[in-house]
Order: sequence, then C-alpha cells, then structure tokens
Amino acid sequence: MALILVKEIVQDQGLMVVAGKEGLDRKVISSEVHRPGLELAGFFEHFGYERIIVLGRTELAYLGEQTAEIRKVRLRQLLFFNIPCIIITDDLLVLDELLELCDQKKIPLLRTPARTGEFIYQLSRYLHNRFAPRKSVHGVFVEVYGVGILIMGSSGIGKSECALELIKRGHRLVADDAVQLMKISDTKVVGSPDEMIRHHMEIRGLGIIDIRSLFGIAATADEKSVDMVINLEKWDDQKEYDRLGIFQRTVKFLKVEVPSTTIPVREGRNLAVVIETAAMNFYLRRMGILSAEKFSKQLRAKMSGDF
Repeated sequence: MALILVKEIVQDQGLMVVAGKEGLDRKVISSEVHRPGLELAGFFEHFGYERIIVLGRTELAYLGEQTAEIRKVRLRQLLFFNIPCIIITDDLLVLDELLELCDQKKIPLLRTPARTGEFIYQLSRYLHNRFAPRKSVHGVFVEVYGVGILIMGSSGIGKSECALELIKRGHRLVADDAVQLMKISDTKVVGSPDEMIRHHMEIRGLGIIDIRSLFGIAATADEKSVDMVINLEKWDDQKEYDRLGIFQRTVKFLKVEVPSTTIPVREGRNLAVVIETAAMNFYLRRMGILSAEKFSKQLRAKMSGDF
C-alpha cells in the first residue's frame, strides 16, 4: 500500500507546523481530503478518519460561535480518531483548544496562507499524483500532432531512429528508453521521462544526444497522455498483417486499455510518415470517422450492385 509521511507534505506544500510536531511521522494512506461539516455538529457515522482534515474560515467560524464546553467536546470527538493531520487555511488564527488537543494527541496541526478552495484543489492533485499506480515500460514516447504515441518493439528495431525523424519533422519527444507511466483515472494513463535521462535519446553509433539543445525547447514535452501504442516488428512474409484496420486492438497498462497498432518494419519504409498518418487517423476515429469501415461499406455496396 502506498503511503506518504505528513512531514513530506509539510515540505512539499510549504506548510507551517503550529502544533503536534511529534506526529510528523504519521502516515497518510488516502488521496482524499476532507472538509468536516456534520462532524462539527457531532455526527461521526461514516466518518473517513484516514483522510487529511482541512479547516477553513467557515469551519472555524462555526466552532467559534459554540460555547467553550461544546467546542471542546466537538474537537475531542474529532481528534479521538487517528487522523493524519489537520490543516488550517487562509492563515487563520488557531483555536486554543485545538492547539492544546493536537499537542496532547500528537496530531500535526498545520497552517497555510492559501485560500481554502485553491488549497484543497492543490493538495488533492498532489496526493492523487503521489498515490497514482505507476509502472515503467521500455519504448520511446512521442507527441505527434498532439497525440501521445508510445512506440514499442524489440531492441534494435529502430524506435529511437524513428522518433528522431519525427522530432526533425516538428514533433516532440517525451521519453526515450524508460517511459514512466502513471494512471490518473480509470480511462487515462500519462507518460513521462525518467529524471536521469529527461530530454535525452540514445542513438546507436552516436551515443547520448540532448534533444532540447539540438532542436530547441519546443522539441520536448515533460508529460503526455498515452493515446495509442505502436508496436514495431520485423516484417515477416509468412505472417498476415491487417490490411483494412476495421478492428481496433488494445493493450492494457495499469488496467487501462489503450488503442494499439502493429507496424511491420522493412528497409525503405518511411516509418515517420506512417506514424504521422496513424496520429491523424486516431483523430478521425475520435470524431467517429472510421475510414476502414466506410471503405468496407462502399465495397460491399458495389459488390451487391454488380451481382
């Protein structure tokens, strides 16, 4: 199970520790952020205590209107649970009862100058990325006409050389060799480069080259959704390849299905142009224009007429 320590969030989000410093090694196991409402009124059924608690102007104003006795009861009920931490937004003043209880329970009480809505969005995105499932795959990841294409195939098949030609034609490199994949939703996977080799490619005979220095900043991208996979394989005269492209094959990454196409490779074939065409055809499919099916229908209609 993925987890983050509270002290990592403090450092990454630039938070101030107000109380409960002894609890900075507490573990965060959920990517969800909770802004309590009914809990402050004493209703704790279905309370997800594993989530980070955020208190903004509304919550603190409500607590401030309660009597000291009720306020202390509500805060004791809230901190009875093993919550990872509490974050106060808008640089608001912290209630004395909350300071005291957080120190007693060793629950970190943190503060940020950010506005509540903006901070929750920012923190949720940060946590979602930290908890997102990841894997590394071997290939070259490029952006062609805005389509994220992961080029895969056996070593030496020409993936990097093909990508280099695409870059020369004005497209962008995302990652070479080790592509880091991250699942950000049930239908979307994004790819990014390994930090050690960001903006670099290995070309056999030339060695490691810096794409950004050679072709400019516009020739690289730091992250892109994986929209389709193109698998390069050596041409096999004994194998029958798809001639129409009616049936869309897919491959799964982190349980997300991505459209996949196999392109046979042999001397004299301009793979860069083929991949550019695949990217444009991807857009047509997305708009509901299926060229292969349209051709097939026209062919069947003509054959029916002839007979």
